[in-house]
Amino acid sequence: MAMVYFVIAAFVYNESFGRSIPNGGNIQILMSVGYFLMPVVLLPFLVYIYSYLLKNRSRELALYAILGLGRRHIAVILLIENTLCFALCILLGAGGGALVCPLVFRGLLAALGIPSGIVWGLSFPPLLATVKVFAACFAVLVVIGVWRAARTQPCSLLREQTQGERPMRGRLLAAILGSSCLFAAYFLSLTSGRSATLASFTLALLLVILGTYGVFTGVIAEVLRRLRKGPRFYTDASEFVVVSGLQHRLRKNAAGLVNICLFGCAALFTLCCSLCVLFGQGAVIARVGQTITNSQSGINFTNVTVEDITMMFTTLAFLGVFFVLVFLACTSLVLYYKQLSEGMEDAGRFRILRSIGLSDEMTVRTARRQLRVVFLLPLGGTLLHIAFATPFLSTFMGLISIDTPLVLYGSIALSMLVFALFYLICYQITIRAYLRTVA
Repeated sequence: MAMVYFVIAAFVYNESFGRSIPNGGNIQILMSVGYFLMPVVLLPFLVYIYSYLLKNRSRELALYAILGLGRRHIAVILLIENTLCFALCILLGAGGGALVCPLVFRGLLAALGIPSGIVWGLSFPPLLATVKVFAACFAVLVVIGVWRAARTQPCSLLREQTQGERPMRGRLLAAILGSSCLFAAYFLSLTSGRSATLASFTLALLLVILGTYGVFTGVIAEVLRRLRKGPRFYTDASEFVVVSGLQHRLRKNAAGLVNICLFGCAALFTLCCSLCVLFGQGAVIARVGQTITNSQSGINFTNVTVEDITMMFTTLAFLGVFFVLVFLACTSLVLYYKQLSEGMEDAGRFRILRSIGLSDEMTVRTARRQLRVVFLLPLGGTLLHIAFATPFLSTFMGLISIDTPLVLYGSIALSMLVFALFYLICYQITIRAYLRTVA
């Protein structure tokens, strides 16, 4: 993350880049969107991962408190540890960014069709910007660690490592509100059409976030509760283990599933936009010089050149690739840490089940069934959200005159396929880590 942010900041702060490349200043303006947007993505990601790490260290913090260390001592320990991690993060991120920047610069020049005789030079402001952003993030992590250690009793910390995420209260109310929010967001997207605005998109995004939380915490829990009342629950041992395990897992770990779904939506939406730009720029360039009619929207082709269109589209695709990588990294890492956390929790449960007669083969089979359902829920939610977001995507692409249905729907279909394959690869990797843990 630090390396990616350093590369984006290097483009934003490089003054010679803006002067020596045609339309370099406009490229830097587009890069600044990623410069300000990435910290918004970075903070919740780091907070979730750090919460997992704190839970796995809860016994250690409890022993510190039992042995006489006060809150001030624990705060100093966490501060020193996070300072060391912060220094290592900046060192590796800035070092990797300094090595990657010239390669990215040459790749951007090649995509723009500019001769590669321009020399790339690094400056101090990108490093300072990266230090500021990550220092703020690590400061938040220190506050979270100290607050949790100070407000939690040692006996609770001793039990926390073997517990899942805390269940949410009022699940029935959450189910009703969540379903209502999702229906409202989908209705807003379908009815907006070409009249969609940034305000309506923001409102729909907030409704989707709230609705996803409500559905994952309330609706699915209600479905599992009804399955538990069925006759197969008491006659089929595999059904008993799977349904009860899913009910326990979804009740305690819905927040992790929602984070996976939302990061997946961000990755898939960004990938759709990038592919639309990549496949649609040819048709837009062909319309340069034409007069825009009253029925058309988007770029006024009478005032732009082919170089302007190429510069804008190449920069948008360049930013899209960066943010797709960031969102995919967030999705896969949250997925991985979530499975490790649940593996530690489920190890004790499966140990009890094996001691009362559950075979190792059935243990593996039921664990795979649980994980398959848990993995398919965020994937299904992601694909469903993007399908209903198609009108907004069409509106945004219309702003840059990409209005060919084949390009739009073909990019969405290809993006869904690529993301599904990536997600399944993550599933295979994380399920092995989970099975090793519960064994």
